[in-house]
Amino acid sequence: MVAVAFLIAILFIAIININATTTTTTNTKPPNVVIFFADNLAYNDVGTFQQQTNTNNKPSRTPRTDELAKQGLKLLHWNSPAVLCSASRSALMTGKYPIRTGVYPRVFEPDAKYGLLANETTIANYLQDEGYATKIVGKWHLGSRSGYLPTDRGFDEWFGIPYHMSGGSLDNHVCGKQKDPNGTQWLPLFDGQRIIEQPVNLGNLAPRYVHSATEFIDVNAEKDQPFFLYVAFSHVHQLCAPRFNECQWASNHFSRSKDGFHAEFIDAVEEMDFILGEILDALQDTGVADDTLVIFTSDNGPWTAEQSCSGSKGQFEGKWLQDNVDIDCTACPSEYKPAPTREQPRRCIYPGTEYEVEGVHCGEDSGLGSAWEANVRMPAIVRYKNGGVPSGEESLEMVSTLDVLPTVLSMIGAKGTIGEIDGVDVTDVFLGQKSNENDRPIFFWRDGFKVGPLPHPFGRFDVVAMKIGWFKLWFYTKSSHYNVDEEVYHDPPLLFDVLNDPGEAYPLDPRLHWQLIEQARSLLSDHKASVDWTEPLTLSRDAKYIPCSSKEIGCRTFLSPDDEILTESVMVEEE
Repeated sequence: MVAVAFLIAILFIAIININATTTTTTNTKPPNVVIFFADNLAYNDVGTFQQQTNTNNKPSRTPRTDELAKQGLKLLHWNSPAVLCSASRSALMTGKYPIRTGVYPRVFEPDAKYGLLANETTIANYLQDEGYATKIVGKWHLGSRSGYLPTDRGFDEWFGIPYHMSGGSLDNHVCGKQKDPNGTQWLPLFDGQRIIEQPVNLGNLAPRYVHSATEFIDVNAEKDQPFFLYVAFSHVHQLCAPRFNECQWASNHFSRSKDGFHAEFIDAVEEMDFILGEILDALQDTGVADDTLVIFTSDNGPWTAEQSCSGSKGQFEGKWLQDNVDIDCTACPSEYKPAPTREQPRRCIYPGTEYEVEGVHCGEDSGLGSAWEANVRMPAIVRYKNGGVPSGEESLEMVSTLDVLPTVLSMIGAKGTIGEIDGVDVTDVFLGQKSNENDRPIFFWRDGFKVGPLPHPFGRFDVVAMKIGWFKLWFYTKSSHYNVDEEVYHDPPLLFDVLNDPGEAYPLDPRLHWQLIEQARSLLSDHKASVDWTEPLTLSRDAKYIPCSSKEIGCRTFLSPDDEILTESVMVEEE
């Protein structure tokens, strides 16, 4: 009897312990989530990835990002599923190809009628449902009018710019007659639903981004409230035309000038790294760093026609394109048009002005707007110490920005269900394991075809290339954006091994890979058949939708110091 009673007591204690353990696990606070998303930052613009290729021995401009890589996992085969900013951001937010959400063929311009539609569920929506506080600091680019702002799409708070940095004028830097004929399309800064500054002051924008982000961390860490912080850098996207010496920007601390817009590209890279570092320090100082899932990547690669205003293609040269595009084809910087002369065969002019610059051969323009590796292979890092992400390691597994949403929700132990998406849960990859999705394809859609149902120069939206593992198949090749070289159809598809040939220089013999090609054709057919086409939202535009703080003073929150009447805010600055 004593022995039986003893066994019953032991069993009772074990049951209590099991229940206690279960309760503790269930009640464990989920990790915070911080996503850093750069703008047109190339793989080779980040020191730790540049060193990966041993292309030069220059000192790194991104020491804090490099440090993050040492603390976490560096992903060497992260792919953007879209070739332009708005589309890449919609893929991050929804886990869907942009063709399904209508975010094509171009980006949302300041006068866009629409943005990401209300029927789309964003990662912020999902995390709100899981009890997270949510905030975006920086660039949105998925709608710039009421009803389409971040606070309409799952974010509690927003402090930042509604679109790309080239979307509006600044004091002493007017975008030009072609883009801003009335001089009133000033670049706005939003706080929630309200424009608080127009045009934005670049001289102190970066410190204000830091303050907004770190304050959010401080408040929620103090309350022990799980939070999602989306840091959508406005760096390193160039400013609007017209001149190369005004094309990049940084705050007064990092810029070599005092107006913010005479910066060099490396200034912008260093400032982006500074912002990231300050936010990582805030996580550490508040004691939540080890319990925070941190993801760093970029939306797209360098706008190569912008030359010194943009990043480096590095080893992703797109060599086949260079060798197979008419040598007379010239790619110009944004808003410039080819105007060759005998003495200047690459001359480009800004319509309606006297500005002129030198362009590049279209074959070299294989960055932003194209599906060549320079534009779709992204630098990427993930860190989560208490979540099992290894430190100081690298992964060659294929990942896509589409995968962020399902993977984050999986890693935080989300209780809700996810709707139908294209991304897959790559938690195993983040934990340093082999992926179970070895045959998983990634499709690259773009426009710019010679003919199609869309107005010129868009033509049609179609899959130009796809990847299966490290094999990349090209169905249509073309340079970036809307250069005059026409798309070239390939049957069988042009095939590259981008692990061993990242420069896409040496096509493989299709006869030796016919099974892979047949598999790709079948996957492509199934993918296209699954697409329920949404109308191209980015083509609906009207000037009345351009963000404007006050029409009475030309869509400004303060007047220029050059004007006769100064507002109080300007006078305070002068004092």
